[in-house]
Amino acid sequence: MKNLFIFLFLGLFTCFSYSQEPDSLKVIEIPESYADRQGQPFMVKKDSLYLFHTPDIYLVNKKSFLALESFYKNMSNRNDMTNALLENYTKTLRRNLELESKLKINFDENDALDKAVYERTQATLSNTQKALDYTINSLEKATNSLDLVEKNVKKQRRKGVFEKVLIAIGGIGVGVLVGVSL
Repeated sequence: MKNLFIFLFLGLFTCFSYSQEPDSLKVIEIPESYADRQGQPFMVKKDSLYLFHTPDIYLVNKKSFLALESFYKNMSNRNDMTNALLENYTKTLRRNLELESKLKINFDENDALDKAVYERTQATLSNTQKALDYTINSLEKATNSLDLVEKNVKKQRRKGVFEKVLIAIGGIGVGVLVGVSL
């Protein structure tokens, strides 16, 4: 038992002599919100204790961190260029949409004008058709009148020739009667 007591005493003495003091032990806790945080990362010091409450943690050495930081800065510069390009594209797209709506309004106005011109042309064509029909009717009536006048002229000529023939026969008959009576 004496051996057991000495063994326990030496074991406790060894534990206390090699362990850190409670005051010198500083544990740095990383909260769960660190997983969604943006900004400068925590710098881990040598011989420090950390307690992570995040689901995942990535450790990167200084050289890799500087390379990632440089890459991020370059990408943010490119993002500025990309944003400028995107802004110019957006402005151009808006301008094109405005021009398209103006063009549509102009086409609608032109369509309305074309429709009005078409309706007027149709009305003019209808009036021209009526005038042509009236002219054709007038020409047919004039042709009929000319036919009647021609028939009357022929009739008058025949009548004139017949009358002259009758007068000539009557003159011959009177001449013969006068010649016989004398």
